[in-house]
Amino acid sequence: MIYVLIISSLCLSIVFGCYKMEFLRRENSIKMNKNALKVDKLQKYKEYLFTELDEHIYANINTVTEEEVKNYFSSIDEFSLTYDQCCIKYNKDKNYFLLQYYIDNKFCKEEFYQYKVNDSSTFYGCIDYSYVKGVLK
Repeated sequence: MIYVLIISSLCLSIVFGCYKMEFLRRENSIKMNKNALKVDKLQKYKEYLFTELDEHIYANINTVTEEEVKNYFSSIDEFSLTYDQCCIKYNKDKNYFLLQYYIDNKFCKEEFYQYKVNDSSTFYGCIDYSYVKGVLK
């Protein structure tokens, strides 16, 4: 009779252990799905601002070349696009775009982007960044 109790308790502990492992596996899968679907705020702001910048460039410049883009933005006194406290500005001296991120009314990051035009398509590349406001000028 004691052997039956020992064997049945061993079987029950194995069943409960398997159940717990499956439950933890399911919980981990749910957390991974939530993490994969999370949207990065900085990436969202960057994509929106560069989309607006591209629309602005293609709406105002007939033949999109690097020289035409430079001439267009150099002729404007102060160019700036804003989205939800973040902004992108053109730096005439260095011929770069400065992207500044603000989250909850606090400065977060600024990045310098250079642009290349290839077959009327504009590409942007980050060349420098700073977490201190005003360092990149």
